[in-house]
Amino acid sequence: MTQIPIFYAVNDKYAPGLAVSIESLIKSSDPEKQYRVIVLQEGLTAAHTAALKALATANVQIDLQPMGDRIRECLADNENKLFASYFTLTIYYRLFIPEMFPQYDKGIYLDADTVVLRDVADLYATDVSNSLVAAAVDPFVKTDPVLAPYAAGAVGVPPADYVNSGVLVMNLAAMRDRRFADHFLNLLNTYKFKSIAADQDYLNAIAHDEMVQLSPSWNVQERHPKYDAFLVHYNLFKKPWHYTGVPYEREFWDYAAATPFKKELLDQKRAFTEADIQADNARLDKLVANAKHITTQTGTFRDVNERLGGVRL
Repeated sequence: MTQIPIFYAVNDKYAPGLAVSIESLIKSSDPEKQYRVIVLQEGLTAAHTAALKALATANVQIDLQPMGDRIRECLADNENKLFASYFTLTIYYRLFIPEMFPQYDKGIYLDADTVVLRDVADLYATDVSNSLVAAAVDPFVKTDPVLAPYAAGAVGVPPADYVNSGVLVMNLAAMRDRRFADHFLNLLNTYKFKSIAADQDYLNAIAHDEMVQLSPSWNVQERHPKYDAFLVHYNLFKKPWHYTGVPYEREFWDYAAATPFKKELLDQKRAFTEADIQADNARLDKLVANAKHITTQTGTFRDVNERLGGVRL
């Protein structure tokens, strides 16, 4: 029976939220199908590791793997002379999944701050045979008066095409065949583009011409108009374990109740202060200000691609 691989990545701070996402994925899965959840992790405690592994069921395998070690392994024979440290490269972990897991030709990637409301086998069925990746348009970037010009002016992608990298269907075989990771590393080493969204900007800039757009229902966020939600993504700062009144918070807490992490999540929410809210607002303001500044600069993805080419695959 075909096993569907689903990739996540977390540090210890995000382990409780990840548990909720995995629990929702399990509850939404088809018991007649097989799934393998592969968690690229950094610094998980023994207690969190054991609790996450205990979520596994007869048809959903859970495998935790050290992110840094896997990146080192997949780059061990790479002739690209890296100017970036392995620590820096872990920021771009999504882009190395094809190389880290050569046994898979196709896979799903999910951010940990998600709740799955429909069988991910349906997401996995997305046809990416003639593309590199499938993703949903980012509603924040598409509609924000600063971030929309950033997508067009800095990344070189129309705002209506700029995708969010929190939910991906990846054609892993094609990405390996096209040497996606090598191409990314060459760009990183040569240009070190200023960016507000790390691997998300690289993914948009490199793969825009070979992208399938997912239905927004597979990546429903706070700024979306009302959609039938197949998957909810608590993107940016409004996490239900910090804030009250977050869209789809009931679904989050329903699944949280079925994990060993509910108390820990509630403790996090109780400990979240007005100062933390102000810090989130300041970080969002800084992100928008950085986007506005970068858009006015030379040496952006768009600038380099228009002058020299070679950014897009």
